Amino acid sequence: MTEPLVQSMTSQLIVRFRERILAGTYAPGSALRQDVLASQFGTSKIPVREALVQLQSEGLVNIFPNRGFQVRPLATSELDEVFSLRLQIEPAAVAMGAKLATAADHAAARKALDQLNDALGAEEFSSSGRLNREFHLSLVVPRLQPVAAEILARLHTLAQRYVQAHLQPEGRVKRASREHAALLKIWSRGKPKEVRALIHTHIESTRDDLARVVAGRDTGGGAK
Repeated sequence: MTEPLVQSMTSQLIVRFRERILAGTYAPGSALRQDVLASQFGTSKIPVREALVQLQSEGLVNIFPNRGFQVRPLATSELDEVFSLRLQIEPAAVAMGAKLATAADHAAARKALDQLNDALGAEEFSSSGRLNREFHLSLVVPRLQPVAAEILARLHTLAQRYVQAHLQPEGRVKRASREHAALLKIWSRGKPKEVRALIHTHIESTRDDLARVVAGRDTGGGAK
């Protein structure tokens, strides 16, 4: 009889810490004290440290000698690089996805968008970043473009904290929903040229809005 595998403590902590960082529960720039986290989750510091080291490799945590771990701050330079890479990779991958997608892929993308819209409608912003990432990746058709999907998943993870800041201000949720609906409509019709142009514009406009938000925070002015 096969015994079910139990996820290790380190693996569980990686998931928990990642969720809290991406949702902003652990604020950008805040210290992550191993003893406090170990006490909070009822474990030793060893799996806590292992989990934080893994999150450093994902670009979510910084390690400083003699100072410990810190949530990676939001920065305009990182924002620019992440979205520049997305613009280079994602439009071409989504255009190819439009060519390759089957009826089942169309249904999966529609389901992903419905889940995102439901979360946004309920103002569940803690999950909207993850659902936004899942919708965008569904347009790539990961089973047919696994390398592109893996790279974009990493970029979307890095972008997720910024995207959640973008979606919350008044008016932006409706605009994002309109743009996503248009993307899905053209993508489902198998029009690669049109969807490539649409998603390029969508990524650019998101980046430009986010740049203004992050720049305001960098100068202490706050989002306008």
